[in-house]
Amino acid sequence: MLVYALHFIFLLVVESITSQHVRIQHMDVDTHHDVVIDTHTPHFSWQLAQEYDSNGYLIKDIKQVAYHIIVTKAINNEIVWNSGYVSSSLSTHIFYKGVPLISDTRYTVTIKYYTTQYQSQWYTAHFRTALFSLTDWAGQWIGSNNINMNQLRTIVTMKSTRIQSATVFISGIGYYQLYIEGQQIDKTRRLDVGWTTYQQRTLYSSYDLTQIFNSTDQIGIGIMLGQGWYNRQQWIIGPGARPDLSEQYGSPRVLMQLNIVYIDGTNQSIVTDSSWLGREGEHRYDSVYMGTTMDLRAVRSCWSCAKFIDPYSLWINASVLPSPVNFTAGGQLSLQTMDPIRIGPDALHIATSGNKGNVDGVQGGSLTDGGVLKPISQDSANGQVFDLGQNFAGWCKLSSLNAPKSTIIQLRYTELRYSRGQNGIDFAGLYYENLANIAVMDTVILNGTGNETFEPLFTYHGFRYLLVNGYDNINKDNIECYNAHSETTLIGNFSSSSDVLNQIQHNILWSQLSNSMSIPTDCPQRNERRGWLGDAGLSIDETLFNFDYVNFYLNFLTMISDNQLPDGSISDTVPFTVGFSPADPNWGTAYVTITWYLYKHTGDISIIEKYYNGIQAWIDCLSNQHQKTGLAKMYFYWGDWATVDRTANTSLTSSYAYLRDVHTFINMSRLLNHTENVQKYTQLYQELANEFHNVFYNTHLNVYVDGSQAMNILALALPDVVPVSLRINVLKSLINNIVTTGHFTGGIVSVAPLYPLLSIEGHHDLALKLAQSISYPSYGYMFHNDIQNATTTWELWNTLPQGATASLNHHMFNSIGAWFYRYLAGIELNGLQTITIYPRMSYDAHLLNYVKAEVVTIKGSIRVEWSRTSVNTVNLSIVIPTNMDAIVTFDSLIKNGQCVKLMCDDEIIWMRGEMNAEMKLLRDVNGVNDLRENKLRGTMSVRVASGEYTFVAYWK
Repeated sequence: MLVYALHFIFLLVVESITSQHVRIQHMDVDTHHDVVIDTHTPHFSWQLAQEYDSNGYLIKDIKQVAYHIIVTKAINNEIVWNSGYVSSSLSTHIFYKGVPLISDTRYTVTIKYYTTQYQSQWYTAHFRTALFSLTDWAGQWIGSNNINMNQLRTIVTMKSTRIQSATVFISGIGYYQLYIEGQQIDKTRRLDVGWTTYQQRTLYSSYDLTQIFNSTDQIGIGIMLGQGWYNRQQWIIGPGARPDLSEQYGSPRVLMQLNIVYIDGTNQSIVTDSSWLGREGEHRYDSVYMGTTMDLRAVRSCWSCAKFIDPYSLWINASVLPSPVNFTAGGQLSLQTMDPIRIGPDALHIATSGNKGNVDGVQGGSLTDGGVLKPISQDSANGQVFDLGQNFAGWCKLSSLNAPKSTIIQLRYTELRYSRGQNGIDFAGLYYENLANIAVMDTVILNGTGNETFEPLFTYHGFRYLLVNGYDNINKDNIECYNAHSETTLIGNFSSSSDVLNQIQHNILWSQLSNSMSIPTDCPQRNERRGWLGDAGLSIDETLFNFDYVNFYLNFLTMISDNQLPDGSISDTVPFTVGFSPADPNWGTAYVTITWYLYKHTGDISIIEKYYNGIQAWIDCLSNQHQKTGLAKMYFYWGDWATVDRTANTSLTSSYAYLRDVHTFINMSRLLNHTENVQKYTQLYQELANEFHNVFYNTHLNVYVDGSQAMNILALALPDVVPVSLRINVLKSLINNIVTTGHFTGGIVSVAPLYPLLSIEGHHDLALKLAQSISYPSYGYMFHNDIQNATTTWELWNTLPQGATASLNHHMFNSIGAWFYRYLAGIELNGLQTITIYPRMSYDAHLLNYVKAEVVTIKGSIRVEWSRTSVNTVNLSIVIPTNMDAIVTFDSLIKNGQCVKLMCDDEIIWMRGEMNAEMKLLRDVNGVNDLRENKLRGTMSVRVASGEYTFVAYWK
């Protein structure tokens, strides 16, 4: 208590200083104005405010020494948790330790932190709880198996207009939209709720409607339903379809509960039941794959209003339908804690301070245009063709439509159009071949009232080109298209002196967003759009550098866990729509990889704790498979998918994933202090490493298997597998193969470790040359060819020009994006403990002479900018967030050279010489200490506290 009192007496309360970007369960309250949680024990995080001195420079070495958190009930300010003054530097993932939180209740949290210099003002945020128990629900699932009942309505008679709160909980599957008195609630929210394995877990959403219900004593409620993924057709078309599972699905249905609390303390609940009335609305058909058909002649104005009267349509009572959840088998009805799919400016928040994904010389759309794309050109080819200038996922809205009643207009969407004169064809129409067996068409029938608008419902498409048929008067000013994806925040920025790398970064961002649709899908355009684990696991590290998708991937991990069988096996896809179970090891590894990188990017160890047992069960499942065959015949289905020659699929590839999972699990076990598992799986890994080498090493060629690039890359990427005595020769074989071939020959699995391996092993120059190549096969070729300059990442190296039957918008090759941040910018997050800044440098300064990057973490923004002013000099500017330290390492600029001088903020802090042989700093620079040299690697490093620094390093 003495320390507590002293802090209040001596620490200045700075009025301008409060906690920044407070997070509740990973949700930033600055971008989430209605935070809803589904746990009794939420955790809180915050950033310490940055302070500037009188010269405008960041004050360095700001560290938290304590915090104080108070949680109260909003209704009466009753304190449910008062942490008191807690001496701690922790500002992330502080778990609630108060009275158990109550279902459907509103709370306020106030946070104060203390540094050695000051104490902050109290910061106040609000959150509310979901329905914790199934017994909290009183409604019934309603819909119809007899008609296409996709509009439902009821009228609420209020007890009073003086209410304290009005909260709705709703789940509509496949999709729903909620209307109150003719107004759609949360207009930018679309394709809700998220797709799950419905019988295992169906999601629901929640809205605060207090302001709406404070206005009148009688209110109309309407719900519009879409087929979504609950439609049986979604399960019986597409590659590897599983029509046997379609029997579990059927007609759209909805469950809703509106809880009203009045000022006098009384309650009222309005729930879905058979008293609701329904009809088939103006949207006659909707399909995720096939598109939407809408008949505007059937529109009924204000159909969700209390005073609505319909003299034309028959509204009939809804039927009570079975719940989609199999509660007997342990299924759950759960709050959707990930952000919803959105369109417009609410879909993408911008946290970065730099170019925000927009770089000069890059082709394609802008991420800062509010999520709306307008056509950049219009011409005629079998109708009116519009080029949006960017491949993306979403749909288009047509406005100012003036045509007679019953006019039919059709919209078709494609990623590609024929090139006039290509292969002797004098035609520039749309190219549908890579859509497989789906039509991808939105149809509208006009009512003839003039100035009509059409926007498709409950569907989305992957496209760059739009064809409008049946209405030649349309012009590009009457079209706007929406970039749809799960809501997120852009937290990463990367740009460089290389136009090729900048375009790759652009394509990565757009293909990642296009395939973030409540689950990480593989592609947005054809008859697939599945939750392939392989794609998700390969792009997760890159994704978390660029986007705040923590809760998005936590939801995916929960779906994987839901789908896990008692023997530990998981499936290739989630929901399990296609593929195998147990999954190909390089697909199943996503369970491990996603969990690990979520920890690495957030420092939230509870994520590992939550999925630890499931991950162990998966690894044990692989061990059981291994016991049957050994590594020599370790099973696989997909292997190193999408190689250049489609041949690098062997048991080595699946063995690589198995060993990698075991090694990662050992690191997880260390973090959780599970010493028995550390010992057990360390022994297993050592045995597997020996077996891997003995089985796959080719003693005749001194390489692994056939000496292909993929085989040697995967072997070299595994720790302690290639014996030290052989490593140089295996690496030499790999380098010679790449140099002789002139390009990379592997697929999605081997390309992920390729670039880090080359940078670590002293071949960073070669990595840069490969990454900046524009000839086939390469990333650069995707936007340097005669057919299309890609604005998203392709599915295959040779998607064009050989038939173009594959996707032009995939994210499974996006792993190179993590290399941009980790090795070119040098940002290593390390679970947000002490971070590392270690940009790798090329001996050839012309290969890359400038990089600028930023990653906005939950502790604050990390910025790195470096430039090569000469062959032997590098300028490095960095910003380290408050309450953090960093190790800054300067890579060798000259082969076999050494650093001779180091400057910081225009002062010489170290010079090489006989008088300074002990590696001591010549001057004290605030925040800089612990100078070290690694003579083996030829690097120099210093430790820095939070703040802004500008270094110059000289080499000879």
